[in-house]
Amino acid sequence: MKIKQLLPVALVGLLGTVGSVSAAPITFGFDIAAPGIHLVTSPSMTQMGVTVTTTGSDTLYNTRQGVGIGSDALTSLGEDISFTFTPNAVSLLSGVVFESARTITGADFDLFGDSVLLDSISFTNTWQSGGSYFTALDFGDWTATTFNFVGMSDNGFRVKYLTVDVPEPGMVAMLGLGLLMAGVATRRRRKS
Repeated sequence: MKIKQLLPVALVGLLGTVGSVSAAPITFGFDIAAPGIHLVTSPSMTQMGVTVTTTGSDTLYNTRQGVGIGSDALTSLGEDISFTFTPNAVSLLSGVVFESARTITGADFDLFGDSVLLDSISFTNTWQSGGSYFTALDFGDWTATTFNFVGMSDNGFRVKYLTVDVPEPGMVAMLGLGLLMAGVATRRRRKS
């Protein structure tokens, strides 16, 4: 085999290696230290070059237990809270969600990623901390730009933390360079 013929194979191998390098996980906290329920005045936060903007089907409020919809800060039946990540899509790994103390279970929600239903979450494994009920969720590895949490019961919930995986800028640059080189190699091969 000639070196020119080996180049595309080597590039595919490089791209596979770049794709398998783990990204840097970031945890966003949507709770506040002050007691009580407070209007969200700054719905965006940025960490490590990634910005998350929170929106809702109604006014957003947050508490020590996280962010939710309406004056009780509980996202309930038919209400929707969204988290949009920029500049790129992220992989949603895990999160901590507060359940309304009205009942220990039943504050269910559907999770959508870029308008596609990813999962229906039912609270079954809760732990109590200072009178508040929290559920730690492992979302797997869903990738999207916007994640929507849609309330499916009257017992509301709040989102306290979300952990996402984001591509490291160096890895994205290497991937782009690899794709560019593969394109050049293919074009040269077609000309000859």
